[in-house]
Amino acid sequence: MAENLQIRNVPEELHATIAARARSQGLTISQYLLRRIAQIEGKPEIGDVLDAHWEKTKGQKRARRGTAASLLEEDRDR
Repeated sequence: MAENLQIRNVPEELHATIAARARSQGLTISQYLLRRIAQIEGKPEIGDVLDAHWEKTKGQKRARRGTAASLLEEDRDR
């Protein structure tokens, strides 16, 4: 069974922007926001992506820290 969500205290400017975007796509505000929520929730959160990356690369050599300019300078001097 589908559930309902309610968002209170939406600023007028934000509501107008959302309404315009929904209209431009031929959708109701509810349809538009449901699509947007599905898009957002269909992607992993950045923290989870970074955690997975660090876990995957654990123990691998990492590049030295430094500015790109200093690294290029060091490379030229070799």
